[in-house]
Amino acid sequence: MPDFYTVVVNRADSTFTGQETRNYGLSLQFSEAHIAYCVMDYRLNKYILIQDYRRNDFIPKAKPGFKLSFDDFLRSVLTANPWMKNPFKSVKVAYEGKKNTLIPGPLFDAQEAEIFLKFNYQVAADEHVLADHIQQFDNYNVYSIPKALEESVKQLFPSARISSLSTILIQSVWMNFKARINANRIFLHIKEKSFDILIYDGKQIQYLNTFTWMVAEDVVYFLIFILEQLGMNPELSSVVLLGNIDRGSNLFELIYRYVKNMEFGRRNETFKYSPVFDVIAPQSYYPLLNFNSCGS
Repeated sequence: MPDFYTVVVNRADSTFTGQETRNYGLSLQFSEAHIAYCVMDYRLNKYILIQDYRRNDFIPKAKPGFKLSFDDFLRSVLTANPWMKNPFKSVKVAYEGKKNTLIPGPLFDAQEAEIFLKFNYQVAADEHVLADHIQQFDNYNVYSIPKALEESVKQLFPSARISSLSTILIQSVWMNFKARINANRIFLHIKEKSFDILIYDGKQIQYLNTFTWMVAEDVVYFLIFILEQLGMNPELSSVVLLGNIDRGSNLFELIYRYVKNMEFGRRNETFKYSPVFDVIAPQSYYPLLNFNSCGS
């Protein structure tokens, strides 16, 4: 089983036990390439565990011909962590995809969801189109998920409703920053091979899109391009950095050449965190660690 995946993060508080899951909340995010999850002890309002697994066949230097299904990957993670099959007080699941579009509530029709998404993306026959209602703005986030991934997750977590990770990102950013958003505010959420740009105008989410990146220059190109298209001056814009980006990294330094007003996201102070989280940057796993404050 270990050949199926690489453990990226594995931090657990000494109080964690697989026999107490009825008192825990499990929040899980997944894509075809990785699975990450955290556990909250509701009795303490405290995060006590976080783990992140990466599929080895998605690693660039993977052995030629080495391939496994997402179902194999997911089951291997649960085999290594049998407590995940126990009953929890709550289970929240989010899919990390690259196809999503926002539709204003008055214009949304559930029967037309796939048509909305096809305006911007190709939707394959093996994808299922879903929509999350973002109540704060009365918008619908329409997105697609491969049917095979959806079925695997539902088999193992039948009581969990799947949401889009971008929905959780939109909601959590607004809840944590709305008091500080009185004009255009940009949020850059960096993931391993993709990133999200969110822009709020103080009352509403103005822009959301997901881009693929391979080198740091890709991120800077799309960020500057979007800001200029929206009539925003990069040198005067305020950007909040979330996800897999650290001060001093090549990506940070390159963005700083063009955007001087930057800050990193902070932890949600509504919750407590075990000391094992001290080695994890506060901006990392931002949607995952805010899942419990969102309505989805």
